[in-house]
Amino acid sequence: MAERLYSLHDRYPMRHLSFFLLLALAGSFSAQECELLTIDGVWLDPFDSQRINVLCNNASLEEIYSYPGWVMRDLDGNVIAEEEVVYFGIAGSSYHFLDLPNPWLDDPSPISVIMELWTGFGESMACSFEWEFVPRELEWAGTGDGGCFPVMISSNIFMEDGCSLDLDLIDGAGQSVWSGVLEMNESNDFSAQSDSLCLSQSECYEIHAMSSPTNYFSLELSDPAENFSWALSHWNYFTSFEEVSSLDTTFIIDLYGGDCDLVQGVSHPDTPLSSLHPNPVASGGTFRVARGANDLVTIWDASGRRIALMQGKELTSPREPGMYYVVIQSILGSQVHPLVVR
Repeated sequence: MAERLYSLHDRYPMRHLSFFLLLALAGSFSAQECELLTIDGVWLDPFDSQRINVLCNNASLEEIYSYPGWVMRDLDGNVIAEEEVVYFGIAGSSYHFLDLPNPWLDDPSPISVIMELWTGFGESMACSFEWEFVPRELEWAGTGDGGCFPVMISSNIFMEDGCSLDLDLIDGAGQSVWSGVLEMNESNDFSAQSDSLCLSQSECYEIHAMSSPTNYFSLELSDPAENFSWALSHWNYFTSFEEVSSLDTTFIIDLYGGDCDLVQGVSHPDTPLSSLHPNPVASGGTFRVARGANDLVTIWDASGRRIALMQGKELTSPREPGMYYVVIQSILGSQVHPLVVR
């Protein structure tokens, strides 16, 4: 199965041929019907300028669109972004990631696109949709360029005695936008959430986080909309401690980038550094991490923005000193390792 998941790019010639044959026959981009399948939103990821997110919903109990992959095209038929197959099918609400070959230019203007759904690892097109793509707009929330971005802050720990997390969200003027204490224990399955918030797309934020002693910790910005928050995690941070420790950390949050004049990084003295070797590592130096042959390794900066896609077991560290995060994605899930560059 793993080999088939990576075979989508080998099918591009056949996909382009199918596209132009359909175009010649139809004479237009007339959308084929996918009964009971709808697109709820298409938007540029706020922390990764090379990823477009698609939220769709399939209400059919009979058709699951096996091994699906979404493709976004302009009206001339050129591929803008496409999805690598990771799902067996689409059932109910489904969250998809389309990769852009290059970072999206910071242009919030809407463009008309064609959203195609391909099945069978790209062998046949199930249907297509005409779509007005607004890069910074969440369709179901009605946000747009310069508008607000709906989030809630959620956390999860696993500690028999429970854990409390003191949070303070600060804007660029140093004003507290929201503050509170999340109590996590057996009564709430060791997880808790903030109120529903709306972050400006043109603001630099800090999240100050202090916890009571724990051995595992996660923090994320997710969508607060009912029935969506289970799948829509916009930004997340995970760590585990070799022994019970407290957390005292500041995160920089910069939606779509360019609003933080100086990214100060993450103060994270209690994070274990033994997962990567060496760690700390010299600026521009090499380090190693255990990974599988088909695992995807990315490096993220302190503002939650992807800065590198890595290959091989010996990797090159960023040239700018600071705190970074190495994310290893495999078929079993994701692991996040803090990396200190000096």
